[in-house]
Amino acid sequence: MANPLKNRKGMTLIEVVISAVLLSLVLLGAVTIQIGMLNVWQKGASGTNANTYASIAMRRLVLDIEEGSSASISGSSLVVAFPYYDTSTGDYVRTSPGVTRTYFLSGENGTEPSGQYLWRNDGTNSTLLAKNVESIVYTVVSTKLVRITLTGTDQEGGAITPKLVQMSVKLRNS
Repeated sequence: MANPLKNRKGMTLIEVVISAVLLSLVLLGAVTIQIGMLNVWQKGASGTNANTYASIAMRRLVLDIEEGSSASISGSSLVVAFPYYDTSTGDYVRTSPGVTRTYFLSGENGTEPSGQYLWRNDGTNSTLLAKNVESIVYTVVSTKLVRITLTGTDQEGGAITPKLVQMSVKLRNS
């Protein structure tokens, strides 16, 4: 007489359930590891984005104010006076006054009392220089030297606190 256990074809219900549970545990572990890795990546990327925004804002600000002749602070804004720019010669006339520009943080329109947008105003027009700037502090060391401390922010809501970007700018036309 033949043994019925040796001739069986397929698997029992218990074997299928155990296999499904084991496969589910392995997949759950893999998904948990993947989610953890994505969270770590997002935190690192957000800190990088915030530092990139700060660096871009700093570079634009430095390029703009280094041609100034004197600087002062009015409230939380930086006021820079520029000498007259002679378009026919392409040079500054240091003995003649030119435009005065104010640099400040405001909202998206440039008229709000606070915000995360860096603006420049020359008395008639406001120009957006950078966005995603969390804070900016100006220190006038002398009328010829300005120290700027700037912090960027990440709009994706990352968890890494960005480092401060600091730079001193010597005014060329002072």
